[in-house]
Amino acid sequence: MGVLQQERRYLLLMISAIINQKKAPVLSNKLIPWRNIYQLAETNQVASLSYFGILGLGSEIDKTSKNLFFDSYQKELKNVPLYQSAEEVMLWQMEKNRIHALLLEGCQLRELYPHKEMRKMDRIRIWVQKGELHRVDEIMRSMDYEICENREDEGVLYYKIPGVYVVFYEKLKFINEKLERYFDSPVRMFSKIKGYRYLRCFDKEEAFIYMVGRAANEYTLGRTGVRSVLDFWLYEMQHKEELNWPYIDKTLKKYKLLEFSEHFLKLGNVWFGNQISDRMEIYNAMEDYIFSKGKQGRQISAQILPLLQDLADFYKRDRKREWLDKQREWLFPKREYMETLFPVLKKVPWLIPICWLIRWWRVGFSMGKQLCKKKFSQIKSRISETWKQRKNNGRHIRMG
Repeated sequence: MGVLQQERRYLLLMISAIINQKKAPVLSNKLIPWRNIYQLAETNQVASLSYFGILGLGSEIDKTSKNLFFDSYQKELKNVPLYQSAEEVMLWQMEKNRIHALLLEGCQLRELYPHKEMRKMDRIRIWVQKGELHRVDEIMRSMDYEICENREDEGVLYYKIPGVYVVFYEKLKFINEKLERYFDSPVRMFSKIKGYRYLRCFDKEEAFIYMVGRAANEYTLGRTGVRSVLDFWLYEMQHKEELNWPYIDKTLKKYKLLEFSEHFLKLGNVWFGNQISDRMEIYNAMEDYIFSKGKQGRQISAQILPLLQDLADFYKRDRKREWLDKQREWLFPKREYMETLFPVLKKVPWLIPICWLIRWWRVGFSMGKQLCKKKFSQIKSRISETWKQRKNNGRHIRMG
């Protein structure tokens, strides 16, 4: 077993012991490069969780490394009330402003863990009714949130000091295009949260299918970490008696995600439930794939998740959609831009359709003018070349 495999194996053993509330295995400090273990835990978003495993190690871990784990734990401990408060305010604002909204991912995932601070929070995810993002932007800016670059997906990401991230979506996007259509209903069509008029929620089966779709997305893109597998495994463990499994299996089979969800759950059983499988080559390959961020174990992973083979189609579809968005933006520019061309819009904004028509006429006229100029230049050049040829031919005749 290589050094890297030893490090990740020990990390998984430690997390399994913590989740099952057992004592973490103790190995000699000489055998465990603790800084590497910390970096591995931080990359997989389980550093604050891992802190519970090193509390009883004493001299087996050096002080500097122990402080790194403690800092991650302390940061997440402070984040618990921050994110809880932010989530409550977000939902209150959506209800107050009559915006249909559905909480996709928030503090409820922390309830799956023995202690809330064990689960690292990177962002709150909220799905809002289509066409409401401009109102959401006004609300977020009024609460001192600032928009920032989102490199993960197409959601609009906001940040507020001292470290709260909230992302809003007006459409749920999946690499699996068919699954995307499953969640294509307007937000207002989903079940109301009791006591609210505009806040919506998934039922348990829809929530599970959403988690499978999101896990498949992350896995396909090489972004899956230990925390992703742990979230999924803990959710299934807590709700398995309540879920309508025939409906879930039928739906996931229809979208070719059933085999992946079964293997993803089995991987959680192997990692955190200490189970052994007669098909360990699959779970070893999945482990290699996850820890290498998609660079290793890809061949076997593609067998259990055909979506990996469709990744090129996803990017092709994404580029096509981006091109269509640019075309739409060119044809129908935003009011801010149009106001620079037609100042009257500042006072009479409803004139914007007429201004679009005028702009199209101006652009068309300009393009037609340039085209005529180009054609005239080409004709002029051809006539000039013809006269030169005739003149040269006349000289040859006289000389003959």
